[in-house]
Amino acid sequence: RAQPPEHTMQLLVLALALVLAAGHGGSGLVEKPEDGEELRWVPDVPLWLRLQKRESECFDIHIDGRSLTIACDGDVFVDDPGVGEHSLQLFATFLPSTSSLVHNSSFRLVMKDKVPDWMSADGKLHARLRVAEDYHQWWHKSGVWASTYWRGVVSHKAPTDMWNYQEILHEIRPSVILEVGTRFGGSTLYFSDVMKALHRTRPYKILTVDVDRDAINSQVHSEPNVEILTAPSASLRVQKRLKELRDEMPGPIFVILDGDHGADNVTLELQMIASVLKTGDYLVVEDTNLDGHEFAVYPNWGPCPYDAVIQFLAMNRECFRRDMQRERKFGFSQSMAGFLQVVGPDPINVFSLPLHNPYLHM
Repeated sequence: RAQPPEHTMQLLVLALALVLAAGHGGSGLVEKPEDGEELRWVPDVPLWLRLQKRESECFDIHIDGRSLTIACDGDVFVDDPGVGEHSLQLFATFLPSTSSLVHNSSFRLVMKDKVPDWMSADGKLHARLRVAEDYHQWWHKSGVWASTYWRGVVSHKAPTDMWNYQEILHEIRPSVILEVGTRFGGSTLYFSDVMKALHRTRPYKILTVDVDRDAINSQVHSEPNVEILTAPSASLRVQKRLKELRDEMPGPIFVILDGDHGADNVTLELQMIASVLKTGDYLVVEDTNLDGHEFAVYPNWGPCPYDAVIQFLAMNRECFRRDMQRERKFGFSQSMAGFLQVVGPDPINVFSLPLHNPYLHM
Protein backbone atom coordinates (compact mmCIF):
# COMPACT_ATOMS: atom_id res chain seq x y z
CA ARG A 1 0.00 0.00 0.00
CA ALA A 2 1.30 3.49 -0.87
CA GLN A 3 2.76 5.53 2.01
CA PRO A 4 1.42 9.07 2.63
CA PRO A 5 3.67 11.94 1.58
CA GLU A 6 6.20 13.21 4.15
CA HIS A 7 4.40 16.52 4.65
CA THR A 8 1.18 14.62 5.37
CA MET A 9 2.97 12.65 8.11
CA GLN A 10 4.25 15.89 9.60
CA LEU A 11 0.71 17.28 9.67
CA LEU A 12 -0.53 14.12 11.38
CA VAL A 13 2.17 14.41 14.05
CA LEU A 14 1.32 18.08 14.59
CA ALA A 15 -2.37 17.23 14.86
CA LEU A 16 -1.58 14.53 17.42
CA ALA A 17 0.46 16.98 19.48
CA LEU A 18 -2.37 19.54 19.39
CA VAL A 19 -4.90 16.90 20.44
CA LEU A 20 -2.62 15.88 23.31
CA ALA A 21 -2.22 19.46 24.51
CA ALA A 22 -5.95 20.14 24.23
CA GLY A 23 -6.83 16.93 26.03
CA HIS A 24 -4.61 17.84 28.98
CA GLY A 25 -5.48 21.50 28.98
CA GLY A 26 -1.86 22.44 28.42
CA SER A 27 -0.14 22.38 31.81
CA GLY A 28 -3.06 20.34 33.25
CA LEU A 29 -1.04 17.22 32.50
CA VAL A 30 0.79 17.60 35.85
CA GLU A 31 -1.52 17.88 38.84
CA LYS A 32 1.31 17.79 41.40
CA PRO A 33 3.56 19.65 41.93
CA GLU A 34 1.70 22.72 40.75
CA ASP A 35 3.60 25.33 38.76
CA GLY A 36 5.45 27.57 41.22
CA GLU A 37 4.47 25.44 44.24
CA GLU A 38 6.63 25.59 47.39
CA LEU A 39 7.17 22.21 49.06
CA ARG A 40 8.67 21.15 52.39
CA TRP A 41 12.00 19.41 51.84
CA VAL A 42 12.29 16.19 53.84
CA PRO A 43 15.51 14.12 53.90
CA ASP A 44 15.30 10.73 52.14
CA VAL A 45 11.84 11.54 50.74
CA PRO A 46 11.46 11.39 46.94
CA LEU A 47 9.62 13.89 44.77
CA TRP A 48 6.07 12.84 43.93
CA LEU A 49 4.35 13.71 40.66
CA ARG A 50 0.71 13.05 39.86
CA LEU A 51 -0.12 13.03 36.15
CA GLN A 52 -3.53 13.36 34.53
CA LYS A 53 -2.80 11.04 31.63
CA ARG A 54 -4.39 8.47 29.40
CA GLU A 55 -3.64 4.82 30.14
CA SER A 56 -1.50 4.28 27.04
CA GLU A 57 0.64 7.42 27.43
CA CYS A 58 4.22 7.47 28.69
CA PHE A 59 6.41 10.49 29.39
CA ASP A 60 10.12 11.15 29.80
CA ILE A 61 10.43 13.19 33.02
CA HIS A 62 13.20 15.77 33.25
CA ILE A 63 14.19 17.64 36.42
CA ASP A 64 16.60 20.54 35.88
CA GLY A 65 17.22 19.33 32.34
CA ARG A 66 18.15 15.78 33.36
CA SER A 67 16.09 12.74 32.36
CA LEU A 68 15.14 10.76 35.49
CA THR A 69 12.62 8.17 34.36
CA ILE A 70 10.05 7.11 31.79
CA ALA A 71 6.66 7.32 33.50
CA CYS A 72 3.65 5.34 32.34
CA ASP A 73 1.69 5.52 35.63
CA GLY A 74 -0.34 8.34 37.07
CA ASP A 75 1.70 8.50 40.30
CA VAL A 76 5.46 8.79 39.89
CA PHE A 77 8.26 8.98 42.49
CA VAL A 78 11.68 10.30 41.46
CA ASP A 79 14.89 11.02 43.38
CA ASP A 80 14.86 14.04 45.68
CA PRO A 81 16.42 16.93 43.72
CA GLY A 82 17.33 18.78 46.94
CA VAL A 83 16.59 22.20 48.39
CA GLY A 84 16.09 25.02 45.88
CA GLU A 85 14.29 26.03 42.69
CA HIS A 86 13.79 23.30 40.09
CA SER A 87 12.45 22.99 36.56
CA LEU A 88 10.12 20.18 35.49
CA GLN A 89 9.63 19.11 31.89
CA LEU A 90 7.68 16.22 30.39
CA PHE A 91 8.33 14.84 26.92
CA ALA A 92 5.79 12.53 25.26
CA THR A 93 7.60 9.35 24.25
CA PHE A 94 5.12 8.72 21.41
CA LEU A 95 5.96 11.98 19.58
CA PRO A 96 9.08 12.97 17.59
CA SER A 97 11.67 14.78 19.68
CA THR A 98 11.08 18.06 17.85
CA SER A 99 7.48 18.28 19.08
CA SER A 100 7.46 16.08 22.19
CA LEU A 101 7.68 18.73 24.95
CA VAL A 102 4.20 18.75 26.49
CA HIS A 103 4.83 20.29 29.92
CA ASN A 104 7.18 22.93 31.33
CA SER A 105 6.94 24.28 34.89
CA SER A 106 8.92 24.97 38.07
CA PHE A 107 8.65 24.26 41.79
CA ARG A 108 10.68 24.97 44.91
CA LEU A 109 11.80 22.69 47.78
CA VAL A 110 12.26 24.66 51.00
CA MET A 111 13.91 23.65 54.28
CA LYS A 112 11.14 24.45 56.77
CA ASP A 113 12.43 22.23 59.59
CA LYS A 114 15.69 22.32 61.50
CA VAL A 115 18.20 19.69 60.38
CA PRO A 116 19.24 17.64 63.45
CA ASP A 117 22.84 17.59 64.59
CA TRP A 118 23.26 13.94 63.57
CA MET A 119 22.63 14.81 59.92
CA SER A 120 24.68 16.92 57.52
CA ALA A 121 23.09 19.63 55.39
CA ASP A 122 22.73 17.24 52.45
CA GLY A 123 20.73 14.78 54.55
CA LYS A 124 23.51 12.25 55.19
CA LEU A 125 24.19 10.46 58.49
CA HIS A 126 27.29 11.63 60.36
CA ALA A 127 30.00 8.98 60.71
CA ARG A 128 29.92 9.12 64.52
CA LEU A 129 26.58 7.29 64.49
CA ARG A 130 28.03 4.26 62.71
CA VAL A 131 28.74 2.73 66.13
CA ALA A 132 25.06 3.02 66.97
CA GLU A 133 24.15 1.38 63.68
CA ASP A 134 26.51 -1.52 64.46
CA TYR A 135 24.65 -2.01 67.73
CA HIS A 136 21.35 -1.77 65.86
CA GLN A 137 22.40 -4.60 63.55
CA TRP A 138 23.53 -6.73 66.51
CA TRP A 139 20.30 -6.06 68.39
CA HIS A 140 18.28 -7.55 65.54
CA LYS A 141 20.55 -10.35 64.41
CA SER A 142 21.07 -11.63 67.97
CA GLY A 143 17.32 -12.09 68.34
CA VAL A 144 17.18 -10.15 71.62
CA TRP A 145 14.32 -8.11 70.15
CA ALA A 146 12.12 -11.21 70.49
CA SER A 147 12.76 -11.44 74.23
CA THR A 148 11.99 -7.94 75.50
CA TYR A 149 9.23 -7.96 78.11
CA TRP A 150 6.96 -5.60 79.97
CA ARG A 151 5.20 -7.05 83.00
CA GLY A 152 6.32 -10.47 81.82
CA VAL A 153 4.70 -10.12 78.40
CA VAL A 154 6.69 -9.96 75.13
CA SER A 155 6.68 -6.49 73.56
CA HIS A 156 8.94 -6.89 70.47
CA LYS A 157 10.05 -3.26 70.82
CA ALA A 158 13.40 -1.57 71.36
CA PRO A 159 13.64 -0.22 74.93
CA THR A 160 14.97 3.05 73.53
CA ASP A 161 11.86 3.44 71.36
CA MET A 162 9.63 2.70 74.34
CA TRP A 163 11.42 5.41 76.31
CA ASN A 164 10.87 7.79 73.40
CA TYR A 165 7.16 6.93 73.39
CA GLN A 166 6.64 7.83 77.04
CA GLU A 167 8.41 11.15 76.46
CA ILE A 168 6.09 11.89 73.54
CA LEU A 169 3.03 10.90 75.58
CA HIS A 170 4.04 13.30 78.36
CA GLU A 171 4.60 16.08 75.80
CA ILE A 172 1.31 15.82 73.89
CA ARG A 173 -0.83 14.25 76.68
CA PRO A 174 -3.14 12.29 74.36
CA SER A 175 -6.63 11.25 75.40
CA VAL A 176 -6.61 8.34 72.93
CA ILE A 177 -3.92 5.88 71.88
CA LEU A 178 -4.45 3.71 68.82
CA GLU A 179 -2.15 0.70 68.76
CA VAL A 180 -2.30 -1.31 65.53
CA GLY A 181 -0.81 -4.74 66.15
CA THR A 182 -1.39 -5.96 69.72
CA ARG A 183 0.33 -9.35 69.29
CA PHE A 184 0.90 -10.60 72.87
CA GLY A 185 0.13 -7.26 74.52
CA GLY A 186 3.41 -6.28 76.19
CA SER A 187 3.44 -2.83 74.64
CA THR A 188 -0.29 -2.42 75.34
CA LEU A 189 0.39 -2.93 79.04
CA TYR A 190 3.30 -0.49 78.81
CA PHE A 191 1.10 2.21 77.26
CA SER A 192 -1.55 1.49 79.90
CA ASP A 193 0.91 1.99 82.77
CA VAL A 194 2.24 5.25 81.29
CA MET A 195 -1.28 6.61 80.69
CA LYS A 196 -2.33 5.73 84.26
CA ALA A 197 0.48 7.91 85.57
CA LEU A 198 -0.26 10.66 83.05
CA HIS A 199 -4.05 10.84 83.49
CA ARG A 200 -4.85 10.21 87.14
CA THR A 201 -8.33 11.75 86.89
CA ARG A 202 -8.82 12.62 83.21
CA PRO A 203 -10.55 9.92 81.09
CA TYR A 204 -8.56 8.20 78.36
CA LYS A 205 -8.73 5.13 76.16
CA ILE A 206 -6.22 2.78 74.53
CA LEU A 207 -7.68 1.13 71.43
CA THR A 208 -5.55 -1.86 70.45
CA VAL A 209 -6.24 -3.69 67.19
CA ASP A 210 -5.30 -7.21 66.08
CA VAL A 211 -6.79 -10.07 64.09
CA ASP A 212 -5.69 -12.71 66.62
CA ARG A 213 -7.47 -12.12 69.93
CA ASP A 214 -6.42 -15.48 71.36
CA ALA A 215 -2.70 -14.58 71.44
CA ILE A 216 -3.27 -11.53 73.68
CA ASN A 217 -2.16 -12.00 77.29
CA SER A 218 -4.94 -12.13 79.89
CA GLN A 219 -3.53 -9.08 81.71
CA VAL A 220 -4.55 -6.90 78.78
CA HIS A 221 -8.17 -8.03 79.05
CA SER A 222 -8.20 -6.86 82.67
CA GLU A 223 -7.11 -3.28 81.94
CA PRO A 224 -10.21 -1.05 82.38
CA ASN A 225 -9.10 1.63 79.90
CA VAL A 226 -7.94 -0.76 77.19
CA GLU A 227 -10.34 -1.72 74.41
CA ILE A 228 -9.44 -4.65 72.17
CA LEU A 229 -10.82 -4.51 68.63
CA THR A 230 -10.52 -7.74 66.64
CA ALA A 231 -10.35 -6.52 63.06
CA PRO A 232 -7.96 -6.01 60.13
CA SER A 233 -5.96 -2.83 60.65
CA ALA A 234 -7.23 -1.21 57.43
CA SER A 235 -10.88 -1.92 58.21
CA LEU A 236 -13.53 0.79 58.30
CA ARG A 237 -14.36 -0.44 61.79
CA VAL A 238 -11.00 0.81 63.04
CA GLN A 239 -11.53 4.22 61.47
CA LYS A 240 -15.10 4.45 62.77
CA ARG A 241 -14.16 3.54 66.35
CA LEU A 242 -11.25 5.98 66.35
CA LYS A 243 -13.59 8.78 65.23
CA GLU A 244 -16.03 7.88 68.00
CA LEU A 245 -13.31 7.94 70.64
CA ARG A 246 -12.04 11.27 69.36
CA ASP A 247 -15.54 12.74 69.81
CA GLU A 248 -15.97 11.15 73.25
CA MET A 249 -12.55 12.17 74.57
CA PRO A 250 -11.35 15.47 73.08
CA GLY A 251 -7.61 15.89 72.91
CA PRO A 252 -4.62 14.67 70.89
CA ILE A 253 -4.33 11.14 69.53
CA PHE A 254 -1.16 9.04 69.55
CA VAL A 255 -1.07 6.33 66.84
CA ILE A 256 1.42 3.51 66.51
CA LEU A 257 1.34 1.21 63.47
CA ASP A 258 2.88 -2.21 64.10
CA GLY A 259 0.62 -4.60 62.21
CA ASP A 260 1.23 -6.38 58.91
CA HIS A 261 4.61 -5.10 57.63
CA GLY A 262 3.84 -5.26 53.91
CA ALA A 263 4.15 -1.86 52.23
CA ASP A 264 0.66 -1.97 50.69
CA ASN A 265 -0.97 -2.82 54.01
CA VAL A 266 0.84 -0.01 55.83
CA THR A 267 -0.20 2.39 53.05
CA LEU A 268 -3.83 1.33 53.52
CA GLU A 269 -3.52 1.87 57.28
CA LEU A 270 -2.12 5.36 56.72
CA GLN A 271 -4.89 6.22 54.29
CA MET A 272 -7.62 5.01 56.65
CA ILE A 273 -6.28 6.67 59.80
CA ALA A 274 -4.99 9.98 58.40
CA SER A 275 -8.50 11.35 57.82
CA VAL A 276 -9.17 11.19 61.58
CA LEU A 277 -5.98 13.01 62.60
CA LYS A 278 -5.61 16.69 63.47
CA THR A 279 -2.82 19.14 64.13
CA GLY A 280 -1.06 18.15 67.35
CA ASP A 281 -1.56 14.40 66.93
CA TYR A 282 1.41 12.06 66.66
CA LEU A 283 1.93 9.04 64.40
CA VAL A 284 4.63 6.37 64.61
CA VAL A 285 5.20 3.80 61.85
CA GLU A 286 7.28 0.96 63.26
CA ASP A 287 9.67 -1.53 61.64
CA THR A 288 10.81 0.82 58.92
CA ASN A 289 14.27 -0.61 59.63
CA LEU A 290 13.51 -3.86 57.78
CA ASP A 291 14.52 -2.88 54.25
CA GLY A 292 14.61 -0.10 51.67
CA HIS A 293 17.72 1.80 52.82
CA GLU A 294 21.40 1.38 53.69
CA PHE A 295 20.68 0.59 57.36
CA ALA A 296 18.26 -2.29 56.66
CA VAL A 297 18.39 -5.13 59.19
CA TYR A 298 16.86 -7.55 56.67
CA PRO A 299 18.12 -6.52 53.20
CA ASN A 300 15.99 -8.00 50.40
CA TRP A 301 13.05 -8.39 52.78
CA GLY A 302 10.97 -6.59 50.16
CA PRO A 303 8.54 -3.63 50.19
CA CYS A 304 8.03 -2.80 53.86
CA PRO A 305 6.81 0.00 56.18
CA TYR A 306 9.74 2.21 55.13
CA ASP A 307 8.59 2.23 51.50
CA ALA A 308 5.04 3.01 52.58
CA VAL A 309 5.91 5.89 54.89
CA ILE A 310 8.43 7.45 52.50
CA GLN A 311 5.88 7.50 49.67
CA PHE A 312 3.16 8.73 52.02
CA LEU A 313 5.42 11.58 53.18
CA ALA A 314 6.24 12.44 49.57
CA MET A 315 2.53 12.81 48.80
CA ASN A 316 1.65 14.64 52.04
CA ARG A 317 4.78 16.51 53.07
CA GLU A 318 2.81 19.59 54.19
CA CYS A 319 0.55 17.58 56.56
CA PHE A 320 3.22 15.62 58.42
CA ARG A 321 6.62 16.62 59.79
CA ARG A 322 9.35 14.01 60.14
CA ASP A 323 10.50 14.22 63.76
CA MET A 324 14.16 13.58 63.07
CA GLN A 325 15.32 14.43 66.59
CA ARG A 326 13.33 11.48 67.93
CA GLU A 327 14.72 9.03 65.39
CA ARG A 328 18.30 9.25 66.60
CA LYS A 329 17.94 10.50 70.17
CA PHE A 330 19.17 7.16 71.49
CA GLY A 331 21.41 6.25 68.54
CA PHE A 332 19.02 4.00 66.59
CA SER A 333 15.33 3.25 66.21
CA GLN A 334 13.10 0.60 64.67
CA SER A 335 11.12 3.52 63.23
CA MET A 336 13.56 5.32 60.92
CA ALA A 337 11.56 8.10 59.18
CA GLY A 338 8.55 6.81 61.12
CA PHE A 339 8.19 9.46 63.85
CA LEU A 340 5.64 11.87 62.36
CA GLN A 341 4.12 15.00 63.86
CA VAL A 342 0.75 16.01 62.43
CA VAL A 343 1.00 19.67 61.41
CA GLY A 344 -2.28 20.14 59.50
CA PRO A 345 -4.12 21.73 57.93
CA ASP A 346 -7.33 20.59 59.62
CA PRO A 347 -9.08 18.50 58.57
CA ILE A 348 -6.26 16.42 57.07
CA ASN A 349 -6.98 15.81 53.38
CA VAL A 350 -4.33 13.35 52.24
CA PHE A 351 -3.29 12.25 48.80
CA SER A 352 -3.04 8.50 48.45
CA LEU A 353 -2.20 5.74 46.01
CA PRO A 354 -5.15 4.05 44.26
CA LEU A 355 -4.80 0.73 46.09
CA HIS A 356 -7.58 -1.83 46.45
CA ASN A 357 -8.48 -2.37 50.12
CA PRO A 358 -9.72 -5.96 50.62
CA TYR A 359 -10.22 -5.33 54.36
CA LEU A 360 -12.50 -2.31 54.04
CA HIS A 361 -15.71 -3.95 55.25
CA MET A 362 -14.20 -6.67 57.43
